[in-house]
Amino acid sequence: MLSRLNDFLNKKIQLSETVDTNGYALIIRGFLYLITASWIAFYPAYLLLLHMKVEKFFSYDVFVGGLFGVKSFLFLVFILITISAVYMWGFVLFFRSAVLNKSKSMWVLGGIFVLVSLLFHLVIFYSGLTSGKPDRILWLSGLGFVFAVAVSSYMANPLKNIVSNWLAPVVAIVASATLPIFGLNVTSDIVKTGLENFKVGGGVKASVHKIENNEIIKSGSLLLLTPKYAYLREGDSGYISISRSNDTYVSVQ
Repeated sequence: MLSRLNDFLNKKIQLSETVDTNGYALIIRGFLYLITASWIAFYPAYLLLLHMKVEKFFSYDVFVGGLFGVKSFLFLVFILITISAVYMWGFVLFFRSAVLNKSKSMWVLGGIFVLVSLLFHLVIFYSGLTSGKPDRILWLSGLGFVFAVAVSSYMANPLKNIVSNWLAPVVAIVASATLPIFGLNVTSDIVKTGLENFKVGGGVKASVHKIENNEIIKSGSLLLLTPKYAYLREGDSGYISISRSNDTYVSVQ
């Protein structure tokens, strides 16, 4: 039985005149697609975990029942990173396509995007220097380069890569996972900015009140606001979690 299954999976499958594969390659590729899709869905939560590590707190209820709400704005941060990657390194995709398809129009578009990339880098580097956080720009540019190279690796021969190119998703996952760790403080700072902009954390001033008399239960720097708890900074590195019950409300400044 096992030998028949092995023979069946080892049997060559002709997908086109130039592309052939076997059952094992298809299974591995399908598994890698599942892993890649799962990683993309989990990536915003991964960035939040790194932020929690830097800020020295952990929210259990986020991953039990409140992850969707938190991931909504984190995914917006992820989308902004992706869009920035296109402006920074989009010319890589056009040049890759121009080489493969021998297209003059793609060379022209690639040249235009080189100018766009230079302009975009200059603008955001100036912004980073002005704000005193140039390391943010290096982090964003590095992650954008990983995205651009990962996408361009699928452009050599779409059918062939769909079946046999398992290296691209593996490298992309490893690189996108390790780069935020190498720049852990920068990663936390970017997530913190997203939380702050949405007034659900990031150090904004907040206070928890009783509904009946508006008495302040606790006030301070808000680390994270979830559907069930408010996490406030306690001391220099500690934190306190307060349950958001029916008789309390949270005021965020």
